[in-house]
Amino acid sequence: MSFQKDLPGLNYAVVTGVIQRRKALSMTRSGVPVLHLLVETIVESYPGSEEDVVAEIEVDVWGNLARDLDPKLQEGDAVLVEGRLAHRKSEDRTGGEHYKTLLRARRIVHIFKKERKA
Repeated sequence: MSFQKDLPGLNYAVVTGVIQRRKALSMTRSGVPVLHLLVETIVESYPGSEEDVVAEIEVDVWGNLARDLDPKLQEGDAVLVEGRLAHRKSEDRTGGEHYKTLLRARRIVHIFKKERKA
């Protein structure tokens, strides 16, 4: 039995960062709204290091939350995102498998909004 199997099944993540990219609100085949964001955050490269590393975190927002936040979230906005980690598996044209970890948002809070041009 592996050590990880003995750990509790808690899956909760909180990230702060700046929205670098966002796609337009889309709908699934069953009509559920989905909003895809790319949030950039700065992380320590290793404890005690003065060098910071920029991490890009893909964030998916689903349902009514996506519909409500669509007109409010723009590139350049600083946000706090709460949610759970999810994993996706895909295949490329050559049959190679690729895995991606993303954050499925349950709540997004503006830390500050980028000034909009009038």
